[in-house]
Amino acid sequence: MDLYYRKKITKTIVYTIIIAVTAIFQNTAGLTLEIGGARCFLLLPVTIILSMGEDEGFAGILGLIGGLFWDLTSSVHLGFNAAFMCIICFCCAASVTYIIRNTFISNFVFSAFAAFLYAFLYWLFFIIIKGIHGAELSLFYFYFPCSVYTTCVTPLLWILIVKIKKKLNGPIKI
Repeated sequence: MDLYYRKKITKTIVYTIIIAVTAIFQNTAGLTLEIGGARCFLLLPVTIILSMGEDEGFAGILGLIGGLFWDLTSSVHLGFNAAFMCIICFCCAASVTYIIRNTFISNFVFSAFAAFLYAFLYWLFFIIIKGIHGAELSLFYFYFPCSVYTTCVTPLLWILIVKIKKKLNGPIKI
């Protein structure tokens, strides 16, 4: 077996484990801190940070895996998280490959943008369009605070994940 192939398989397995552990923390009640009822969408920044600097196809698959883990615990919107995260991770990786550099600022901006876009789209598709009466203001008292919380946690996640990525993407020893 080629050393590069073995390293790529190892990286894929480690990334999948990181996403699975993050999904467990995010989707299990009591494992994450809720501030004023706002929950942290941990899977968004984790999958985006893991995807940045990777091949677009691999990034899309990472986003799909993260979204599928998130969809496992939902009973209302099956497939929304998988599709959203797949598209976002693909776009982030393509942007880093062709337009911008993979820096803390780019990771932070993409994660914050994804958190707010996710909150808005979820609110629009599953609250407003379904016609839930009196839930129009939930965008401001639940969904945007969740996005702010996610954005505030992103730098800590970036520090942890970048250390793991540097370890896994080190030079190939022949």
